[in-house]
Amino acid sequence: MNKLLVLDLDGTLLRNDKTVSEETVNTLIEFENRNNKIIFATARPPRDAYKYVPSKLKNNPIICYNGACIINHKEILYKKEMSRDTVYKIIDESEKLGYHQICFEIDDKLYSNFDIADFFGKVPTEIVDLTKLNMKTAYKVIICNKDSISQDFLTVLPNTCKGIVTDNGRLCQIMDQEVSKWNSIQSLIKTWNIKDEDIIAFGDDYNDLDMIKHAGIGVAMGNAEKVVKESANFVTDTNMNEGVAKYLKEHILPK
Repeated sequence: MNKLLVLDLDGTLLRNDKTVSEETVNTLIEFENRNNKIIFATARPPRDAYKYVPSKLKNNPIICYNGACIINHKEILYKKEMSRDTVYKIIDESEKLGYHQICFEIDDKLYSNFDIADFFGKVPTEIVDLTKLNMKTAYKVIICNKDSISQDFLTVLPNTCKGIVTDNGRLCQIMDQEVSKWNSIQSLIKTWNIKDEDIIAFGDDYNDLDMIKHAGIGVAMGNAEKVVKESANFVTDTNMNEGVAKYLKEHILPK
């Protein structure tokens, strides 16, 4: 039976310097050559995802924005965006709770109302008055805060969307209610004759929980959040110590 490998990027496939070792790349190619499939699943937008996926593996689909978009060779295979009304309701609730630093992801471009360098480094962004931005839909809204964002914030969001607090509590990533990495995976495998039990999912953060829980085999990285490890079938080594390759070599490729 063909298997599907789903790989988160940051903290999972990528080392801390955002590279992938040759050993891991070769292991993934060996997995693929055995008539298996690979998908990458990340919170990153398409423009960033393609920067970090190894060149020898770029022919595989990439789930972006935590599941709001799927691309393959830069062709959009699937997308799920939030309406303008939802986006501005999010802004209102954010402002009420004192979270004033806000970003939008629209058509693979980042807009913000502040200098994002402390959160994302030197990445291209357009600083604008978000209330005056001419937009119809958005893939994602990102609330940024130097201190931890309260989980209570998630309870006041419009019921048409949902949020995930990540990056040690400093970011809240908000997307359409139906968006998740797992739902995006489901949209792809319908035509691939792959069952849920044939999926192996690797992750480390809260936005990986759904696919870790629902995949046939959920594998948490050694550096994963505690709840991710508790939800996984296996815990492998860290992203800095070939965790993905080690698991595949020990449990999948020898068979």
